[in-house]
Formats: sequence, C-alpha cells, structure tokens
Amino acid sequence: MSDVHDLETALRLTEAMLKAARTQDWDRLVELEAVRRGHITDAFVGSVSGENAPVFAEIAQQILALDRELARLGEEGRLSLAEALSHVRTGVRARKAYAAGAS
Repeated sequence: MSDVHDLETALRLTEAMLKAARTQDWDRLVELEAVRRGHITDAFVGSVSGENAPVFAEIAQQILALDRELARLGEEGRLSLAEALSHVRTGVRARKAYAAGAS
C-alpha cells in the first residue's frame, strides 16, 4: 500500500527545490531532488487505496505544477549562463586581438 506521508514529504521537498531555484542555488536543488526522488518512489510502491486516491491526486498535481515552475526557472538559469559564457568568450577574443595588434 502506498504512503501519503512520502508524497507529502516530496511536496515539501519540491517547495524547497523551488526556493533553491529562485535563489539560483543549483547545487542545493540537485541535492533536494535526489532525496525527493526516493520519497516519490516510496510513495507509489504498491497500490493507492481508494480513500487515499483523492489526496494522492491533489498532492501529485501540486508537485507537477511546481515542477513546471522549476523547469521554467532552470531554463532561465541555463540561458543566463549561456549569455555570461558568451560575454566571457567575446572578452577573450578581444584580449587576444588586442595582444596580437600590440606586438
């Protein structure tokens, strides 16, 4: 039989993951996700009882909604990193060109 407490814990971990993403603490997010994965797996071991089905469905929907926000923030972080790397590459090329012209 599945355990609603594991899914509730997964929801709290997902909320903490969202907080980490909002502060761009990607290392913490990865740590939390690893712990969350275990709780989600444990939550769905066995069958969900009829009385717990509505609770499971509600919590699962909340987790999925937060996951969509996490994906959006992750994509924003990836784009921000790509832009920063582009600026670094441009600076390196400019420095090389200046050094070549000064010789």
